[in-house]
Amino acid sequence: MIGYLTTTLRTEASRRGANKRYDMNQLQFFEAALNRSGLSLKQFRSILEFGCGYGRLARHLFSLVPDARISGCDIIAKDVVWCRKRYPKGRFLVNQAKPPVAFADEEFDFIYSYSVFTHLSEENHLNWLKELSRILKPGGVMLHTVHSPVCLKRLEMFSPHRFSSYGLPGTAEQFMKSGTPFYYIPYGPDEPEYGLTLLTKEYVSRVWPGQGKLRVLDFVEGAIEAYPEGCQDIVVLMKEKA
Repeated sequence: MIGYLTTTLRTEASRRGANKRYDMNQLQFFEAALNRSGLSLKQFRSILEFGCGYGRLARHLFSLVPDARISGCDIIAKDVVWCRKRYPKGRFLVNQAKPPVAFADEEFDFIYSYSVFTHLSEENHLNWLKELSRILKPGGVMLHTVHSPVCLKRLEMFSPHRFSSYGLPGTAEQFMKSGTPFYYIPYGPDEPEYGLTLLTKEYVSRVWPGQGKLRVLDFVEGAIEAYPEGCQDIVVLMKEKA
């Protein structure tokens, strides 16, 4: 019995350690992308994770950026309740599928998300960019991950079952050559606002700046390897000062 409990505890500790490594690796990729534009997580004092879930990433910011106010929002109420209980120093709100969200104008100097814009319809996608720009301070920074066609190449090679879920008529290379700027397939008729989203670097550069005085500082293709979901690109933006 003692041997079983010891093994169980070791397994649980190993799992927690692996999860932390995975989370911290993603935050290091964020930091690396920010560094390319002369920025750092450590410079921000009011941070929001859009789509925080159960706090997988946000929880580490309390120690990484101890002087910052950490907030999060998510559509899953039970995850928000969990965050409130586990991380009382933070502020966590439930948001709906569409804007607005109950934060004040220009409340944050840094807003980030991981794999949220990979699942939004184009209309919802653009409306959320506008809403997040509303609550971002002038001169503030946003960082979001997206799936560009680069992700398709990873999926086609390493996760063909995931590749097929996009319902594309041909190969990843054929899709890339088609020049399709924004592609979206909903999960189903009951969830028209959520599905699988692909967009190009050109689309981001052309369309995103118009959603609230935003300037694209960088687009890092394939920045985060994310098997079996392919990879995530990182977009870094700044809100123009008046």
